[in-house]
Amino acid sequence: MERIVKYNPATLELVGELDSTPLNDIPLILQRSRAAQAEWAARPLAERRRTLKRLQEHVASNVDSIAKVVCQETGKPRVEAINADLMTSLSAAMYSVERMPSLFRPRAVGFGKLSIMMRYLRRHSYIQPRPLGVVAIIAPWNYPFGIPFSQAVMAVAAGNAVVLKPSPEAPFTGLEVRKAFIAAGAPEGLVQVVIGNGSDAGNALASSDVDRVIFTGSTEVGRKVMAAAVQRLNPVTMELGGKDPMVVMGDADLPRASAAAAWGCYVNAGQTCVCIKRIYVHESVYQPFLEMFSESVSRIKLGYGWDDPEVGMGPLISDRAVKDMEAQVARAVEQGGTVLFGGRRTDMKGHFFEPTAIVDVEQSSDIVQKETFGPIVAILRFRTDVEAIALANDSSYALSGSVWTSDLARGRSIAERMSGGTVSVNNVGYTFGLASTPWGGRKDSGFGYTHGEEGFAELLEPHHVHVDRGRFARELWWHPYGREGLELSKGLVDIGFLGQYGRAAALLPRVRRRMKGR
Repeated sequence: MERIVKYNPATLELVGELDSTPLNDIPLILQRSRAAQAEWAARPLAERRRTLKRLQEHVASNVDSIAKVVCQETGKPRVEAINADLMTSLSAAMYSVERMPSLFRPRAVGFGKLSIMMRYLRRHSYIQPRPLGVVAIIAPWNYPFGIPFSQAVMAVAAGNAVVLKPSPEAPFTGLEVRKAFIAAGAPEGLVQVVIGNGSDAGNALASSDVDRVIFTGSTEVGRKVMAAAVQRLNPVTMELGGKDPMVVMGDADLPRASAAAAWGCYVNAGQTCVCIKRIYVHESVYQPFLEMFSESVSRIKLGYGWDDPEVGMGPLISDRAVKDMEAQVARAVEQGGTVLFGGRRTDMKGHFFEPTAIVDVEQSSDIVQKETFGPIVAILRFRTDVEAIALANDSSYALSGSVWTSDLARGRSIAERMSGGTVSVNNVGYTFGLASTPWGGRKDSGFGYTHGEEGFAELLEPHHVHVDRGRFARELWWHPYGREGLELSKGLVDIGFLGQYGRAAALLPRVRRRMKGR
């Protein structure tokens, strides 16, 4: 049995050790999940809402204790753990509680131009939403509470059970998610945790008897999860990598835009799928933007921010991640780029790398085109709106992005032509914390949604029920077939789809007689 040993990447101190979940335990875990899901779905809606309200209260009342686990496993500053992981979770819990009364309401299906005929036939259809069953969540380490908790609380609000596989870089935070649901009074097996690495535990869970897989992580690993899930035709939601563009127009509020860039590039040490990785600045404000941006970044203090609230950036998750940043900087310089600032690992104890900006690069260079999961941003010039949009969209990733301008109409027009799943005007990267807004990407950034109405739609089955009051003895298309049935069917095509309404007076009585069995 593999042992997961976790060290704090900021202090290199031991956080703890855990045994991996034996893979042959997964069928039993799913069996418990289905029993708990049946129990949960059978509870009255009001009782389920009270449980999730208690869940929200538990998280809000234990912010520091949960944040400490997050910080120990990731090294991120305490303020980031609270603002990103905990606030995001609380937003998702609140939204879920608010939406629960309407999630399961049946809705009528309209038949369009066939409505008159369906009323005559005394038939109607409706959609009765119902839970999928068991949802597998394969979560990343960068937001180890905020991402899986927000996904889990929405899945549970929709009546499902959850099996969570946290990253081996953050297993103890994954256990905190389960503890929160137990403390709120959810059934014991409603939210369970599988401990292990992605290649074994993650793929085993994705290919198991679950009803949906939600994966958040790199594009490369996402492809492997999809390959595992397809073995059982398990539907998947994929939130993958990003290479987010920031477009700074000539009329932008430069102090605000540069301050936003300093946060948007280096929050969570750049280890965020929606961190700004490409900044396109109009040539008329390029130099002043660089100066303001550099000055803002210079005030970011590196360190372990649990006891020091002034720390603005923590470490990378591992020494391997630091080496990857060193290699990316070297490659950027090799391809003609210039290091504006940063570019090196620090002499601090943990896995720290300086906030870094690269200028003088071509759009085709690796630092612009390939994913960078760390604190490096490339900054380029543009001349026109059309050029800015083309550069922003010139990427295999399309998760998020932003445009900065004083002209809101212009900003909306540009945002609507940018390819990210979420594009903001004059803000950056925070709408994941607004649980009512959908979250998802395109191209190599994945597909499907978490959060919002679109996210709930992926957690419920739109069960269709069709009701016939039995007015007629038979259908026109039932056996026995014959010449008369063929003539009537062709006649209905002419009336209904070619607009030959003059034939209706003669044809419809014959149809009615046949359907009455005469």
